[in-house]
Amino acid sequence: MRPTKATAPRRRRSGSVVAIMALVFVAITLSGCSNIISSDKPVKPMPKASDGQIDLTDWSWTEDGVIPLDGEWSFDWFRSTTGNEAAEPIPTTLEVPGTWGNVRAGNGMSLVDQGYGVYRLTILHRAQRDMMAIRLPNISTAYELFIDGNSVLSRGRPGLSAGISAPRQLPATVYFNARDTRTDIQLTVSNFDHRRGGIRTEIVLGDSDHIQSLHTRKVAQELIVLGCLIMIGFYHLGLFLLRRQEIANLMFALLCLFVGMRTGLIGEGFIVQWLEPLNWTSAIRLEYIAFVMSGWSGFGYFRAMYPGEIKRVWFRISSVCAALLIACVIVVKPLHFTSWILAFQTYVLFFSAVVLAGLVVSARRSREGARLALIGVAGLVLTVVNDMLFYNGWWRSIDLVPFGLLFLIVMNSFIISLRFSMTYERAERMSTELIGWNSSLEEKIAERTEELQRSNATLADAKLDLERMEQSRTQLVSNISHDLRTPITLLQGYLEALRDNVISEPAQRDYTIRSMLSKVEGLNSLIQDLFELSVLEARKVELSMEDIPLAGWKERLTEQYGLEMETKGISFVCTLSDDCPEDLKVVIDIRRMDRVFANLLYNALRYTPDGGAIRISMKASADTREVEVTVTDSGAGIASEDLPYIFDRFYKKDKSRHSSSGGSGLGLSIAKEIVELHGGRITAHNPPDGGCEFRIVLPTAS
Repeated sequence: MRPTKATAPRRRRSGSVVAIMALVFVAITLSGCSNIISSDKPVKPMPKASDGQIDLTDWSWTEDGVIPLDGEWSFDWFRSTTGNEAAEPIPTTLEVPGTWGNVRAGNGMSLVDQGYGVYRLTILHRAQRDMMAIRLPNISTAYELFIDGNSVLSRGRPGLSAGISAPRQLPATVYFNARDTRTDIQLTVSNFDHRRGGIRTEIVLGDSDHIQSLHTRKVAQELIVLGCLIMIGFYHLGLFLLRRQEIANLMFALLCLFVGMRTGLIGEGFIVQWLEPLNWTSAIRLEYIAFVMSGWSGFGYFRAMYPGEIKRVWFRISSVCAALLIACVIVVKPLHFTSWILAFQTYVLFFSAVVLAGLVVSARRSREGARLALIGVAGLVLTVVNDMLFYNGWWRSIDLVPFGLLFLIVMNSFIISLRFSMTYERAERMSTELIGWNSSLEEKIAERTEELQRSNATLADAKLDLERMEQSRTQLVSNISHDLRTPITLLQGYLEALRDNVISEPAQRDYTIRSMLSKVEGLNSLIQDLFELSVLEARKVELSMEDIPLAGWKERLTEQYGLEMETKGISFVCTLSDDCPEDLKVVIDIRRMDRVFANLLYNALRYTPDGGAIRISMKASADTREVEVTVTDSGAGIASEDLPYIFDRFYKKDKSRHSSSGGSGLGLSIAKEIVELHGGRITAHNPPDGGCEFRIVLPTAS
């Protein structure tokens, strides 16, 4: 059912509300992200570490807030050893944050992402009476923290070789006393299981209150995201169970749940904390599987929503690629499949591009919710690009894919809610219409009866028209037979007389031959008129259109017919209205229009007595952008019963306006077809003061 005019504003209002809610969601998300990135950002410049030391003696923890310990740390890189050889450290410096394979050590040495290193930083600060705290991010892939020589925290078991190290990644907050003016931090890090080793994001130092506030905000934000994803996922799973044919609900539920799984595995790692038996290897496998399945289910959702724009073959290709990537994650070691992260990201980016292309087409076709979906997918693609740069060490940021996916999910939740709302609205409208139809059934029956009566009257009129057309066709055949038989009979008689030497005098023979030629020319003219009329009626004529100024056209007609009319004793005038613009033009085929006016003027000349008048007047209408040309004569006029039929072919009646000696009877039919080919119309009537008037209306040039 097509939407009525009343529902269109409601749909636009719904779209506006959804757009405003989406903008509010983006603003809240971005504000939360900014708090995580730069919480309590001080006004004055932040000190940076240099050569393994950072001076914070001028830093006020209560006024300036937390500070990232970025800069140049002391760093010992340990060579890989075999057998019983002792590991030899290579002392240097290293920029923090930064993964080993993407930064160069202070001595110019290039590091690899698999190995063992020790970070050291000396912090100079004021003596603190209250507790201080350090916020540690996820560090690849095992580390142990020492403060002033004391081990205070470990994640996994760092070791000099893969055999003795055990990976585990979780962020942590460490509280310590800083009663002295110097604090030494040592961070032992090893990585033999992941493609990237080292410290990817910043380590933050501050007093316990600020660090606790930062930790609370991040935990709350991730829990909100995770809770929203799980609730939306189970909600749409329930919708699918209630209506199994809606595959889009199932795909959307899977998208929410897999994104929620990945969100719970990265960042604060809530799933890893809740499921203590879950080791690092299983967690990283689940993270990559959830990433692939998120892309697959998201693509399947948009395929189900817009099947006309996203073809089934793309979903099949997506399923095969997802199955191959998941098989690699299950079979291959984490060190290898994490090194193939570009393949996973390419998979998501490529099919996101397919979805974007499909949504662009859908938006152009005004599909329901296509524009909102396009905004959501575009936001997701931007966050995926951000995370690709971030995880490859080319960009300093945070993991934004969960927020991008949540934004996409919220947008599509709005779309589904909008569709349900429109469905209910249609159902209510149909119910109201059915009630109205039932209550006014008698009125409808009366209206239908009246319509049938009108249809019957129309059919009766059509029957009369068909009978008139059949009569016209019979008359047409009769006229053609008569107009062809008479000259042919005369020609036959002349030829027989010439053959039998009945006409023997040279002068009489010449007269006979000239008469025969005249009859042949008349036959050629009749045949040519018939051919031209058939071509015009079939609309197979190519007009040579040109812009003709109305004033120039008036002068042309005056030059063509003025002198001839005067020599025959007829007053001829061609005028242009005073209010007509000088630059007004019409677009016509001037040669064929000459044929129209030749037919009209010579017909008028035939029936206008000596001393009569023929007048052509031209005027323009600014409102309708049309030019009206009238040809008026002072003859006897046309009988009222003949007026409806004068443009029919071969219509000749033995009355004052139509004698049997007058032409082929095709001139006005040809004139009518030519005018209509120009997008105009031609009519005829008898003015009150006598004579006949033909009116031609043509469109003006743009």
